[in-house]
Amino acid sequence: MLLASLAIGVVLSTPLDAAVRDDQCVPCPKIFPVCDCAEGQECIFVRETCTECAHAICAPPAPTPQDCIICTQQVPVCNCEAGQECVIIWQTCTACAHALCISPTL
Repeated sequence: MLLASLAIGVVLSTPLDAAVRDDQCVPCPKIFPVCDCAEGQECIFVRETCTECAHAICAPPAPTPQDCIICTQQVPVCNCEAGQECVIIWQTCTACAHALCISPTL
């Protein structure tokens, strides 16, 4: 019985659960967020933190590919202060990928 319980715990946990989740973290559904963007907008996914569930936001589209700039393939990371959320802005033809710390809107 103990082995079955351990196995279930491993299956249900996520990296965030195992690393930092405790009784003080907000409970989040284990579903991938979806967008309902207006025509001409693109969907951006915001990662789950201990204080906020993963969610999706709509943003203006990237410019159409033409003479694109060359960027490193490094995924940007955030060092946000408490109460801020990390938003990853993906690479476009005119700008390299970067991360922003923003204050959530209520």
